[in-house]
Amino acid sequence: MPDAANQSARTAFELGQKAFERGRYADAVQAFEQGIAENPSISLDGELKLWLVNALAATDRRQEAIELCGKLALHPDLDVRKQSKRVLYIINAPKLQVKEECLTKIPDLADLENGDDKPWQNRPVKPRPLKPPPPPLPLSEVNTEDNGFVWVALVGAALLLGGLWWFS
Repeated sequence: MPDAANQSARTAFELGQKAFERGRYADAVQAFEQGIAENPSISLDGELKLWLVNALAATDRRQEAIELCGKLALHPDLDVRKQSKRVLYIINAPKLQVKEECLTKIPDLADLENGDDKPWQNRPVKPRPLKPPPPPLPLSEVNTEDNGFVWVALVGAALLLGGLWWFS
């Protein structure tokens, strides 16, 4: 029976994450609460409650989020306790005062019927034409003149070997 509860709680957790990532915070709260009601394992319970805190804070239910964070500070899982303290610190942080002209306006996407639709991607993508490689240079334009480096390297190597032989 615990496996079935964990499985249904895991499903609710994944649904809640997807809803949260799409900005549907009320749906996320409902999914996380449903997962918590299944009495999952300790680690999954902690994850569900941490995500629920974030979803509650996003739906302007800060007081509930703060209370739940306080309860999570006593959770049996050490990682959950640490994360709840961090999240509580962030929730309690003072709001920054920002001037209206410094903000970027983001259009409201709530009018889209389905969150999976991406109308900006309905246009077919035209393949870019490949540039042909440049033609090879004729041999008459290639610099085949010897710059003497090979001879300088050979003389240097011979001097080095001769010096080593002389001092040995």
